[in-house]
Amino acid sequence: MADKANIRVSIHEQWEADGLFIDGEYYLPYQMIEQAFNTEKTFWSRERLLDIRLTNGKIRTIAPYETRGNYFRYDLSRVENWAVTFDETGIPTTSHGSKPVYNPSTISLYGLQNYSLYLLNNAKEYRERFLLVANWLVDRQDELGGWPYTFDHPFLPHRVSTLRDPWYSAIGLGMALSVLSRATLLTNDKRFLDAAVRVVPFFQKTVAEGGVRAQFEETYDFYEECPTTPSSFILNGFMFSLIGLYDLHTASNQEDAHHLFQSGMRTLKRMLSLYDLGNRTAYDLTHYTTASGAPNIAKWGYHITHIHLLEALNSIHQDDEFETTLHRWKGYLQGKSGGV
Repeated sequence: MADKANIRVSIHEQWEADGLFIDGEYYLPYQMIEQAFNTEKTFWSRERLLDIRLTNGKIRTIAPYETRGNYFRYDLSRVENWAVTFDETGIPTTSHGSKPVYNPSTISLYGLQNYSLYLLNNAKEYRERFLLVANWLVDRQDELGGWPYTFDHPFLPHRVSTLRDPWYSAIGLGMALSVLSRATLLTNDKRFLDAAVRVVPFFQKTVAEGGVRAQFEETYDFYEECPTTPSSFILNGFMFSLIGLYDLHTASNQEDAHHLFQSGMRTLKRMLSLYDLGNRTAYDLTHYTTASGAPNIAKWGYHITHIHLLEALNSIHQDDEFETTLHRWKGYLQGKSGGV
């Protein structure tokens, strides 16, 4: 006969529930674990299997990264399902306050999604949507060579300055470069390449000069997704911009883009460990630049994005430290610690 008893279970002195003690083992409601440890579950009814993970987010196969290829498996994404509305020409807009605005990164990702679908399906509609975005970028490029964000953005306002309309972002510029580079290779239309080359000075100019280049330790060039004061050093935006610079160099052999890419890769190698929190990655380094306490921990989706981006960059420029970091960061998804 089983040794069985009703018990009370407490986790972190915050959650309590009824449980069971049966033959030397403890049983407790899963909901309690879900709340206490922020886990996610999938129940596979056919197998009668409860699958518990830190996140249900999945790592996609990215490497090797190719400029002519599928952009980070964006054929599996659907910008249409984001909080967007489409204007009368078919360009997605996002809402900020009461007005729809054109977000350069969202628009570029919509183009890259359709480019990736075109590669898989060879369907005319995807090619047309991709070129619709590429032509929008050419037509809407301003006199400085960029696409400004036309809304104020209070990124971590308790730590860094609010970005005021208009402002430019390395992530939007980098993704636009990825669109224009692919459009150049797809059509041989010089307009796309000319527009891409006009973007390069933003990466050469400092934030104070109206560009997106900051410096770490007064030595290492970093391209800012949010050009705040002080610097925020957002990791995913930086790596997306490196991909864009690489795409431009691949499509055109543009030397300034190559130099900026190489300089950024040197920076990435120097700074990468600063984002490693031992069980997940930091989204940015504002806890370091502002001495404001706890890190801004990346959500699991952004942690996986960090892995995808680093995997792509490592396939371009292989590095033992990148390989080791990728192994460690993938382990965090399985609850493994990065400590000694």
